[in-house]
Amino acid sequence: MKKVNCIRVFFIVSVLFVIGCYQVLALNEAKEPVLPPEPEQEALIEEESEAKQEALPVIHAIEYKFVIVEECDYLTVYTADKSAVYEYTDIRYSDLEDSLRQKIRKGYCIKDEETLFGFLENYSS
Repeated sequence: MKKVNCIRVFFIVSVLFVIGCYQVLALNEAKEPVLPPEPEQEALIEEESEAKQEALPVIHAIEYKFVIVEECDYLTVYTADKSAVYEYTDIRYSDLEDSLRQKIRKGYCIKDEETLFGFLENYSS
């Protein structure tokens, strides 16, 4: 009878040992749990994402140097910030086609001098 009890105990201990080894291996293979970011890291992540969102429109923005507007039925060229007159023209606003007049009414933006002088050359008489 003692021999049978020893075999039972050995079998139970062996099964428990195998189960324990399996659990240890399963825990080692499992990925580490993702911990929530600390408040400092969370703030940095938010700042980086905001900076990326703010940076995108700046990359695609076109900087205009001149704005053409209508004054007393003639076109006037201002600098982009409309703080100073760049050039007065003899081009009559009323002589222009409707689509161009609508653009000029809103403020027709020109990106550089070459484009500006091309525009003025095409519409001057």
